[in-house]
This record gives sequence, structure tokens and C-alpha cells, in this order.
Amino acid sequence: MFFYKNKKKILTLSILCAISSTSFMPSTYAQEQPKEKLDNYELEEVVVEGKNKSDETYDDKYIRTGGDVDVITAEDIEKHHYISVADAIKRLPGVEVQDVGYKAFEYGYSNYQASVTINGDSRVLILVDGKRISNEANSSVSAEHNKSQIFALIPPENIERIEVIKGSAAMAYGSDATGGVINIITKKGEYNSSTLDIGFGSWGKQKYSISNAGKNDKLSWIVSYSKDKRDDMKYVDREYKENRTYYNSGYDEDNTFIKLDYDFDENQSLELMHTYKNTFGYYPIMAPDYSSKAALDEAIASGKFNPNNNGYDKLPQDDPAWNRYHRWWYIFNAGSFTKNRSSNYDVKYTFNHDDGIDNYIRIFNNENRYYMDRNRPKFTDYTKLDYKQYSWTKDQAKGINLRWGKKLNEDNVLYTGFDFTNSTFTEHSYASYYPTTGVFKHGKLSNIERDTWNVFIQDKMQFNKLTITPGLRYNYYGKNTGYSISNKDKRTDYDTDSYSRLTMGLFTNYAIDDNQNIYASWSQVYNAPYAPDIASAANKLEAEKGNAYTFGYSGQIGKSSFGANYTLTKFDNTFGAFSVPSETDPELFEKKTTNIASDIQAIGINYGYKFDDNWSANLAYSHAKSSIDKKMNTSKDASYEDLRNNLHYNNKYSASINYEKDKFNTGLDAILYTGMDTNYFSDNSFLVLDWHANYKINDNLTAYLLVNNLTNECYETKAVAKEGIGALPMEGRNFMIGLNYTF
Repeated sequence: MFFYKNKKKILTLSILCAISSTSFMPSTYAQEQPKEKLDNYELEEVVVEGKNKSDETYDDKYIRTGGDVDVITAEDIEKHHYISVADAIKRLPGVEVQDVGYKAFEYGYSNYQASVTINGDSRVLILVDGKRISNEANSSVSAEHNKSQIFALIPPENIERIEVIKGSAAMAYGSDATGGVINIITKKGEYNSSTLDIGFGSWGKQKYSISNAGKNDKLSWIVSYSKDKRDDMKYVDREYKENRTYYNSGYDEDNTFIKLDYDFDENQSLELMHTYKNTFGYYPIMAPDYSSKAALDEAIASGKFNPNNNGYDKLPQDDPAWNRYHRWWYIFNAGSFTKNRSSNYDVKYTFNHDDGIDNYIRIFNNENRYYMDRNRPKFTDYTKLDYKQYSWTKDQAKGINLRWGKKLNEDNVLYTGFDFTNSTFTEHSYASYYPTTGVFKHGKLSNIERDTWNVFIQDKMQFNKLTITPGLRYNYYGKNTGYSISNKDKRTDYDTDSYSRLTMGLFTNYAIDDNQNIYASWSQVYNAPYAPDIASAANKLEAEKGNAYTFGYSGQIGKSSFGANYTLTKFDNTFGAFSVPSETDPELFEKKTTNIASDIQAIGINYGYKFDDNWSANLAYSHAKSSIDKKMNTSKDASYEDLRNNLHYNNKYSASINYEKDKFNTGLDAILYTGMDTNYFSDNSFLVLDWHANYKINDNLTAYLLVNNLTNECYETKAVAKEGIGALPMEGRNFMIGLNYTF
């Protein structure tokens, strides 16, 4: 949990050390203001369950009621020097970031890309300044196709704060965000300044950023450029505990951010924002399984396998070692790579400020392009390649948002909104392609389009100590139209049903006193199947339906802060996957999707203590578990859903201890993961320690040092059932040293 001071100074929970063998460092976080009063959101000088004492308007204060909310501020980001949004949120209790150790990914292959869940649920709504980041044409409920964008949505240096809402807390967020919401709020220029940040670290790590912000009369601006790059990383082999190279895991990323704000008067303003990201990354797919090192050495010595050519083909596919050698061939010879280019535009006109409530209309256009090639030497000059020479995909979402709120009186706020999005997805995946004739083999061509819209209304009412917010939301998912061609000439035409439903919710908060509250909520769940779900359907899929419940307590007593929450999502009808023999190759299996019943339960407990003006500490625990109705699984084969609780950790303990005085701050974070299945992970538990320190040399210059994975732990946060143990290792011990200069 994050501790806050007053407006003049925010105490960021940097993480410091001094950890004993029986103690660990917690993640820091902040939560909803205990006293749920519509016209008063000021906190005491030191608060855990709340926002910092400030005149700054937090949009969500009139939208959300109760709930478990963590806030990461710009100062937290600056002190910890997070490299991405995912890096910042992974320390929060209840938030599960499953990383793969590299930034490149093949679009649609969720097993080999980073993902995020909240309270065990992958249905996480990602917002940038309140705007949805999703593509309704190709997103999938059962796979996080577009969630990997969270790792590079907005450069951390351009973020004012990150609000992480666990569970449902308002109808404004939608009936499909059952896991929670990650709202990224960007900075705006408030005073003239320029900042330069330069850092260097392990494995050729380089980080550069430069920004300029300012305000002149009615116009404010912020413009920035950043570069983040790294060579192939090192990791610890699980069996021999030796440092190994994660071949083809390097990346090179450029980010540009522009935001302009013009105030016509007190009630009217115009905002223009553009973000551009260009990421080049090698694609290792997975690391070798060193548990078979002896067998591999023997195969190479006997001439059965040569990692420098396609020698794996000499082995029969029924040889248990075939897949393992196949992986080695990829690592040493394939040289796979990906490019990702994102260009997002946003224009927002605010036509009225009603007592802190922004009434606005916004239009947006988000476009992402992904390019991939598996079979070119690593040192090819890719800049000279025609994009048509290799696989590419494009997703685009454009639309409009309308928000209107009215403070009817001191105890009653009415809030409503409308959203429309047109989503398109195009994919050209070529195993063999002839541009002149348009002939391809073993590739895939897809073009899918979908319109979605929704309207909601909610009324936040205060009755003395009790706050009640009932709400209604109408959801409409249009038809998936388009086609998909794969497996040579097999074509699937999309002209699916449309889906619509009215959902409701009730969100409550009771203030026990000025520093303690309890909250509870209920909301209906509704989510239509998307194109990937439909394409793999074993039968006609019905829309996802269910109910989500949240209960919790938050409070502060003296120097201590407490929090506890429980969430339950009961799906009467969700989407589950099972495997069946392939129609084209009986030795292979295909994924099929059907409707199932499912429950997701999660608990979270946290405690924070401020010893004095210099020292503070946090402890937290979270647990999530899923269950499904086996009777609804139509296959006797091993189900993907059966692995739901085995392919991630079951328990997460976090702790932190921090110290800050004058020009110096330092801290140590610890995360203890337990409950891993050793059929897929290197061990059943991992303890990971990260340390940081900052020293302000003068008013303008700050030096910093980061050391991650202090004990050089061998661990993974994500597993893939078919790839074996240790396929997606995390970074070994690494460091970053840098300077930040403001002028």
C-alpha cells in the first residue's frame, strides 16, 4: 500500500531493506478513501486507504463507490524507475503479471506473451485517461491477445498515476471487467521544465528519455521521447544453477508522447494526445530445457542432432526428445523477430466542469501493427525488408466517448455515458507466400470487423455514513463480419449473431468513522464471444453471463493501516477450452471452445505501518483460485481449463521496507510466490528481492541505482503446459545505474 503525505509532499513507498530470513518486503499501494463523502475527499497527513490530500481532482471520486483500489503516483514511478506499467503494478497484491522475459510476441499466441490478471481473472479492463484499450474484433475472453500492450502502452515517465481497481466498483467501467480495471492517467504540462534521464545496466541495457513541459496562458503541453533497449538477457538454469543466455530475447523500443491542452475558459477545454511506439524484438519462443542436457549432449556427439542446421528433422517425431531438440534449433538457428508499431490519436473536448466532474466528448483512433518472421538469420538488416515478405497483423479501434455528470446536491451525483467503437482486425500470416499470384500455403488470411456500443447511468447517493450507487448498463455487441482462411484453402466466413443485454449493479460503502469503512458490491456480468472464441467453438457459443460480488474493509488506526477483501465471480455461462485430435493430423490436438460454468474466488489482506518520518513498511497476501463444472466439459482429454490453477502461482506474499530522509531514499521489495505446480515450474516457491536507491545531488540532479533479483533466483512467472519446465525464465540478477537532470 502506498502512504501519502499532504499536498506539498507525497511520501512514496520506496523500498528498502534489511530483510531477515523470516521476513520479506511488501509491495506498496494505496486504496479508496475510507470516508465516503461526495464533497470531501481530503485525507489525514498519513493515509493508506485513500488518495493524497490535494486540490487535484480525481475523476473517479464521483464514479466509484468503495472497492479495493491501489494508486501508483508519478513520484512512485520516479523513485522506482519502472520500465513499464506492468513493472509498476506487478508488486501490488492481487495483481498477477505473467512475464515471458522478452518483449517480442506473435499476435494471437497468448502462451508466448506477457499477460495480466487481477484476483485470478484475465477479464481486466485497461484504460488510458478513462478510454478503453481493446479491439473488440479480435480480443478473446479466454486469451489475452491485446493485454500484452499494457507493457508498453504509455512510457512510465509520462504517467501521472496508475489506478488499479480490483473487482467491480462502478457500472461506468462495464459488465465485462470482472477482474478489475487498470486506469493509466497521463501527465499534463503545468510548469515550464525539461527533464533528461540516462541509465545503463546489465546485458547492454540502455534507457534514455527527454521531455519538455510547460504552460503559457491558456495552453499547456508535454512532449517526450524515450528509448529502451537490451541485448539477450541472462537467467539461471534450474538444474545446474548456472547462468545461461536467453538467446534472441533482446529488444529495442522507441516511444514518442505528445499532449496539448487548451483552456477556452473555466468550463471549456480541448485536449489532443498522440502516442507512437516502435518496438523491435527478437522472438526466442522459449528457453531450452536444461534438464535434458546430458541427453542433448549425447545426441549432438552421436550426430543425431546438429543445432546449426535442421538436424532435428532427423529424429522421428515420436521420439520424446524431438520437441526439445526442435526448441534448440529455434534458439541457435531460426533468428525469429517481431516488430510492433502503435500510433494512437485522441481528441477530447470538455464542455463543462460541474464541481469537479468533467463533461466531455472524445474521438479516438488506435492502430497497432505487428510483424513477424521466424526463419531469417539474426543479423539480417530488417530495415530493408518489405513488410509483405513476412507475416503481419493490424488491429484498429476508432470511436467516440461521451460523459456527462451532474451534482444534484451535496449528497447526490448522477453520472452517465455512451461509448461506440468500430474495431477491425487484419492478419496475413505466411508460411509460404508468392506476392505476384497471391498464393500461400500453410498460412492464414483474416479480415474481421465489429461494432460495439453501450450506454450506462448510475446515481451515487449519500445517506449519512452510507453511500449507495445503483446503476444500469446496456451492452450491444454487433456481428463479427469478415473471413478467415487457413490450413491451405480452408475458409471460414464470419457473420455471427449480435448480442445485447441490460445489466445492473449495486455498489455500497459504509463509513464506520473518519478512518475506517466497509464496502460491498454486486454486479451482473455480460460478455459476448469474440472471433477467436467463435472460430474454435465446438458448438454455438452463448454470451458469457454471471454475477460478481465484492466485500471488503479498509481503515487506519494510528500509524497502522489495514485492508481485507474477498471477491467471488460466479459464471453461469463462460467460455472454456478442451483439446481434441486434429482433423488433419491425428497426432496433433486442436483447441475447442464451449460454454461452461465457472467460479473465481480471491482474497487479499494488507497491513502498513509508518514507524516515523523516515521509516515505513508494508505486508500483503493474496490468493486466487478457479473452479469449473466438470460436467460441462465435453472431452475426456486433458482440458486447458483443468490447468487454470496449475499454470500460475496460487499465493503471493509481498513486503517492503522503506527509508527516506533529506536527499536520500532507498528501499527493498520482496515478493514470495508459492503454490506452483512443479510439473510446469522450476520449484513450488520463489522469493524475489529488488532494491533501489536515489540520491539528490542538487536541486536539479538525481543519481539512482537499481538491483533486481538480488539473490539471482531461478524462477518463472508464467508456464506453458506443452513446453516443459523452465521454458519462460525471468531475468537473473541485474542492475541499472543512471542520472536524472531537470532544468
